[in-house]
Amino acid sequence: MAAPESSQPVDAARRVDRRAFAREFPSGDATATECAQNLMLTATVFIDADVRAVARHGLSTAARLALATIEGAGEPMSATELASRLFITGASVTSLVDTLERKGYVRRTRSEADRRVVLVELQDSARPVIDAFLAEITAVHAAEFAIFTAAEREQLISLLARLSAHIKTLDVEAVARRAKPRRRQA
Repeated sequence: MAAPESSQPVDAARRVDRRAFAREFPSGDATATECAQNLMLTATVFIDADVRAVARHGLSTAARLALATIEGAGEPMSATELASRLFITGASVTSLVDTLERKGYVRRTRSEADRRVVLVELQDSARPVIDAFLAEITAVHAAEFAIFTAAEREQLISLLARLSAHIKTLDVEAVARRAKPRRRQA
């Protein structure tokens, strides 16, 4: 099954002059740089679309992720666990929870088992908001990826997972230290 055709113009992939690149960056690879540039551009466009799609709810991306994460847990969640799942610091989760609490979407409670643990609990007022933005964002994602066949989406998932796993294994500081100097072209 072919991917649906779009009447929208297709942006060309970002490319570099590969011969000039090879001369200037002896430790680099032109196609790797093209992949990086295109991935960053796509990520920026993708995130911008997500933000615009649900802007009417007045929530940051982090706030939406926090609400969805707490709801997905099915029970109050410790602030520490929420920070861990969102890949943010304790100070950032505190600020985020402060904002959500002011909006009336969450409340802080203490754990009965350990009074030192602060739990973040959804308020009933958050549920219709979560239902709305999750429905909206999943519809947007379906529309965004409709240009790919199901097999292509599976391949993209696999490629991105492979890339992520590989990047996590790299000692990027060591790679950067071993880079040969740039040969500035006259």
